[in-house]
Amino acid sequence: MTFRFLEGLKDPVRLIESLHNSESVLHIKRKITVLLLLSMFIFGFGAWIGMGTQDWAGNFVLFFGLEYDLQRFYFLLGRLCLGLGFAGLFIFLPALLYSLLAHDFSYKKGLVLAFFPAAILVLEQFTYLILMIWQGINWYSSPFSWGVIGQLLIKQEWLIYFVGAISLFKIWVMYWQFLTLRALVTLKWWAVLLIVLGANIILWAVTATLEWLPWYGYLFN
Repeated sequence: MTFRFLEGLKDPVRLIESLHNSESVLHIKRKITVLLLLSMFIFGFGAWIGMGTQDWAGNFVLFFGLEYDLQRFYFLLGRLCLGLGFAGLFIFLPALLYSLLAHDFSYKKGLVLAFFPAAILVLEQFTYLILMIWQGINWYSSPFSWGVIGQLLIKQEWLIYFVGAISLFKIWVMYWQFLTLRALVTLKWWAVLLIVLGANIILWAVTATLEWLPWYGYLFN
């Protein structure tokens, strides 16, 4: 079986049905490699333009010459690794889960199902990059998320990050996850919905916590 990316995004139900009826999947490794490289480029380019350095900038000026260049290089290298880990986590871990839940469903087919939500999340990272270049908007203030409304109603910093992590892209991913689990397990629809919602709430909480923690203070002080 071969699949087209845009067709898969447009009609996930048909894609899932085709996977059940197919013997093998073609070209998935190539598409995953492209997505991993694209994620690394987005995170790396963001680091190159200074995205994510707001809290670090005051510490960078303490270094001079070669030491300054090394600190910038380490930051860029860290962002590249983060980009690789970000896409890899959302591809390989769900694929393993899908293959364990459905014994007649191969890991390679699980990679196909995990590829589309991962691609949506990488696309969201690209919108963060565009918004930062265009208007200097941080990710939690994206117009595609609840962060803008949350900042009008909430003053607690962690809650702002948590609300900002809830976006149209995340809801799109949840829709994909719901359809996938419904096709693989025999649970009631409301049980699947609770599982998907609970997993994503945990993910949003982790995202908010990672943004809220003063990493620069831990590393420089």
